[in-house]
Amino acid sequence: MGSGSVARAAIVPATKNRWLGLGAALLVAAAILAAPMPVGLTRPAYHLLVIIAFTVVLWMFQAMNNGVISILMMALMLLVPVRTPLVFSGFSTPQFWILLCVLFYGFAMERTGLAQRLSYYILSIFPATYAGVLLAFLVIGTTLALGIPSMTVRTAIVVPLASAIVQSLGLERQSRGSALIMITAIEMAVLPGCAFLYGSLFGPVVDSLFQAKHLSLSWLGYARVMSFPAIVLCMLLLGANLLLFRPESRLQLSPDFARKQLRALGPGKRSEWITAAVVLLSIAYWSTDRFHHLPGFLVGMFALSIFTLTGIVKDSDISGGVSWTLLLFMGGLLSLGNVLQEYKLTDWIATLMVPAASHLTFSVVLFLLVMACAMFLLRFLDPSGFVAIPVLFLPIADMATAAGIPPLVLVAPLILGAAPFWASYQNIWIAMGEGITGGGGFSAAQRVRYASIYALATLAALVIAVGYWKLIGVI
Repeated sequence: MGSGSVARAAIVPATKNRWLGLGAALLVAAAILAAPMPVGLTRPAYHLLVIIAFTVVLWMFQAMNNGVISILMMALMLLVPVRTPLVFSGFSTPQFWILLCVLFYGFAMERTGLAQRLSYYILSIFPATYAGVLLAFLVIGTTLALGIPSMTVRTAIVVPLASAIVQSLGLERQSRGSALIMITAIEMAVLPGCAFLYGSLFGPVVDSLFQAKHLSLSWLGYARVMSFPAIVLCMLLLGANLLLFRPESRLQLSPDFARKQLRALGPGKRSEWITAAVVLLSIAYWSTDRFHHLPGFLVGMFALSIFTLTGIVKDSDISGGVSWTLLLFMGGLLSLGNVLQEYKLTDWIATLMVPAASHLTFSVVLFLLVMACAMFLLRFLDPSGFVAIPVLFLPIADMATAAGIPPLVLVAPLILGAAPFWASYQNIWIAMGEGITGGGGFSAAQRVRYASIYALATLAALVIAVGYWKLIGVI
């Protein structure tokens, strides 16, 4: 299964959830309407609250295609009525156009075989041990994140590679060795991208939140704050997974495994070199934005033109090369952020959250740990994470800044804590791993144990990061 079809499958619901999810969403909406209108909300804002609750439950149950749910949410907003330009404002934001363009980067890297070549090349450098293989996946995930912002696409590339290693070793289904390789590989496909502003799909969401708060944000500024805790989290996971889930026997992977795969790919093609050049030039462009002050999506527009002119992206790929379901979903979410701000819903949420959070700001460490735990909990209600991030960030940002906690530091627990997987539905990338391997890569019990280690490692990474941020003068 190609990554495009995997990406679409990951966000298209099972039919059995449709009516259950719709019924649950209607019950939640009816319960809110039946309750007294909360103090501090205008009637339009109250109706928006009902719509948002209805929509989040639909997303939680995956009752329909996520893009269609996003369209339904915007249609309901028009009935409030929210001004039409505001309802569709997410599709005109720079963040939407950055997302649209960079998704084609991932398509180009996969289409040309560059992503696979880089993965096998990196794997060939590391020793044929469990530690070596897992460290190789960290480097693979970090490298792919520089050109592929979609964690779904990266997972679709990494999981078959990890599965091939498991099969070549003759490891039994759901053995400790299989679970160690498969789950750690998925973690390394997802988490290193959190170090870069456009290394994950959470990046455009953060960018839009900073725009809504009129805060400046640059590629290098984001990396300065987020790269250290993201890499620390990955290293903690590698060490803890190896230590606590030691495989039954030593690894017996042939040192020539990756080299044989590279030889099978043949010499680098012209299309691969073009894609590599475009990705490297784009990274250079994004990392120098404080000098040229040009919009981040501009280089992506030129890149898409180059991909099309050179035949890497064909006419038919414009409609099928990237997930328009994802783009509709994200466009609606970006609009939702603007609507939340316009109708002061974030101010109302702040009246609920800020008093409790304000009692924690005496300790940066305690404050960040509580925010990370709040993110873990909200992900049980929000399978995407894209709703939970603005819900936690927007009401708290001003109060945290006043207490000496910069907005980017507040972002850290929300982004690093955005990928729990105690339940499969919380993490579509783990669900993809289960689906691609037919459930043979790891068991549900193994998934829960690894998820607990991920949560603890996230909290530990934040504690370590506070010392780093103080050292570099961020806090």
